[in-house]
Amino acid sequence: MPVISVIILVYSSDKTIQKKINSVLKQTFTDFELIIIDAVSTDFTFSIVSQIKDLRLRIYSYSRAKIAVKRNRGFKHCLGRFIVFSC
Repeated sequence: MPVISVIILVYSSDKTIQKKINSVLKQTFTDFELIIIDAVSTDFTFSIVSQIKDLRLRIYSYSRAKIAVKRNRGFKHCLGRFIVFSC
């Protein structure tokens, strides 16, 4: 079970998502999981994330919703003791 759950909420972020994920994955602390909550992006976001091969990374796709709903969807998948949202 990871110590930290990092949640990233995305919608059509294909220009920036790779850099954001790499930033999280390259941290010196490695006992974390990275959860991506995609709001059915209309670009290549889901495809880009799906190609990243890291066991700490999971992506879930949901319909668009308000921020609180998206955060709660992320919480539902967390296994970590601490939860953080990445900007």
